[in-house]
Amino acid sequence: MGTPMETTFVGRRAEIAQVVRLIRESRLVTLTGLGGVGKTRLAGRAAEEIAGEFPDGLWLVELACLTDPYLLAETVADSMGLADQSARRQEEVLADWLSPRRSLLILDTCEHLVEAVASLVDTLLRRAPGLRVLATGRQPLGVSGEHIYLVPPLPIEDAVALLRDRAGLVGAGTADGDAEVGGGVEGMAELCEGLDCIPLAIELAAVQLRTMPPALLTPQLHDRYRLLTGGDGPMRHESLRAAMGWSHELCTPAERLLWARLSVFAAGFDLEAAERVCAGGPLPSGLVLETLTGLVDKSLVQREDHPAGVRLRMLDTVREFGAEWLLLLGETGAVRGRHRDHYLRLARRCAAEWPGRQVEWYGRIRAEQRNFRKAFELCLADPEWSRTGLDLAGTLWFLWVCCGMLREGRHYLETALGMDARPGPERLRALWVCAWVAALQGDLDAAGERLDRCRAEDPGGSAAGYAIQVEGLISLTRGDYPRAVELLDEAMAWHMAEGDVLSGLLPCYTLAALGLLAAGRPEETMETLSEGQALCEAHGEEWSRAQMEYVFAWAEHVKGGTAGALRHARAALTAARLFDDLLLSVVCVEMIAWAVAVEGAAGRGARLLGAAQAVWDSSGLSQFGSPIFIPIRKRAVNQAVRALGGAEFDTLYAEGHRLDLGIAVKYALEEKIS
Repeated sequence: MGTPMETTFVGRRAEIAQVVRLIRESRLVTLTGLGGVGKTRLAGRAAEEIAGEFPDGLWLVELACLTDPYLLAETVADSMGLADQSARRQEEVLADWLSPRRSLLILDTCEHLVEAVASLVDTLLRRAPGLRVLATGRQPLGVSGEHIYLVPPLPIEDAVALLRDRAGLVGAGTADGDAEVGGGVEGMAELCEGLDCIPLAIELAAVQLRTMPPALLTPQLHDRYRLLTGGDGPMRHESLRAAMGWSHELCTPAERLLWARLSVFAAGFDLEAAERVCAGGPLPSGLVLETLTGLVDKSLVQREDHPAGVRLRMLDTVREFGAEWLLLLGETGAVRGRHRDHYLRLARRCAAEWPGRQVEWYGRIRAEQRNFRKAFELCLADPEWSRTGLDLAGTLWFLWVCCGMLREGRHYLETALGMDARPGPERLRALWVCAWVAALQGDLDAAGERLDRCRAEDPGGSAAGYAIQVEGLISLTRGDYPRAVELLDEAMAWHMAEGDVLSGLLPCYTLAALGLLAAGRPEETMETLSEGQALCEAHGEEWSRAQMEYVFAWAEHVKGGTAGALRHARAALTAARLFDDLLLSVVCVEMIAWAVAVEGAAGRGARLLGAAQAVWDSSGLSQFGSPIFIPIRKRAVNQAVRALGGAEFDTLYAEGHRLDLGIAVKYALEEKIS
């Protein structure tokens, strides 16, 4: 687990010791207190102190930007590296996975999801005896056995030390340093006391202390208390509101307006999004970058380097203050609408540019995951925008199908379909995409029901090829290979006539090749794969190419070509990792386990088989309900057991079962594991 913030941790020695003691004594500890008092930092620092006592894992799960309680367990599972995408309840998957482990789970910022967090924590603690939970929030969870610790403001000595540290003052604690800041220790202490020794308020004050001494800042701060104390706001926010209001007064009018409009973003955003969503009226697009730079300089917006490019974010309390001003300005609805429209446009652009830029777009879309969730939230909260929600859910088919997000995709698809029953192209697409996702989860009955609905609402047959394609996948999963091949051939002809390569023709090539191979028609399999890979090359398609690499590996396996199977399986696994493709990753790991066991590395094969089985177990369905992959696994197990003997195989298999999928993938690819 990394530290919650990149800045140094100052003070809190007594509080750290107290929280560590509580974690050792109680299975559930909740740190409460007002916003900005330092609950997150204290939880992270205490967890670092005690990390060695939890050999099976320590996880920090940030919940501030999660608004949909349905996705709580999914978010926790993602933080742990669990990749379950089945229809099984995620709470059960988490509990089963945690049950044999001694671990610590930190749930940060729970106040807006108290009921959902309480339910999840209660389930996990009852079923996982080695688990301890450290939660933070502005109110207790109300779970039996919970120990509540109210985080106090900083002691005055720690507050002054924090102010100096964040202000970057030289010579702190010396006579020269005291003179430099104007007023020395007494002046800084007075400023901290005026801020009630609240860490976030102090950090905001530190920015101004770099250019203005405490003797001048303190009177202004008292003015801000007068302006911002009382009213209809909750009493627990008054001290922090004063610090926020003071920072607000120090901003230019353009910065204040941008601050308010930026509050619609969930977590991070990029410059393009800021310009699209926040420009307008007195803040033209050309002024957004300059104004944003001013907010970064004032530490109200933080800049972060990300693989998808430079991203920016606000602390939650800063965002909340901006949201209040946005409401006062009467712009909340309009700016939220621009946010929703921007992310719908981004989804459409990604879908259009997916061929040739798949890895790049995947990284960007995942970086924007919380903002897409916010867009869905806005669409699904207002019946007037339900059709937009359907459009967005269907447009993001590649994210659900190709990129390891089956569960979340199905949630949005099902919710949007339930809200808007009006016929139309957006609903048809959502129906067949939902059927596709359900089939990949192994929920074949639900997939069939969605296909029936799709056909009933499509008298003109505009989505017929997709319905046939998913029906072919269902037949393949059920082991009816002749029927699957027949259906997929029909779907391929339809897609070819319609010119749909990306979501239709290329996936059909992969499925048809797999069906041909399972049906005992290897020569036709190779012809189909060769044609499909040529199309991938022509269209810059990497995800389907990876799927076909796996079928090539399976064909080599059928022929007994160990080296070829290993080469193709590793190529497929390397690509699958780029997209977090769960199903492809785990079947590749099993194929590699068979190949290395045949080549004499049976111990490695046993560990890989254990790791793969852990994923199958957490998915809720054995081998996704399909007999296709079971023979490979059985042969790999038999090969490893013959080479190792039953007892050693069981030991190594158990070692592998404890590996998460990411480590198992590195192990399968013979990469260095740090």
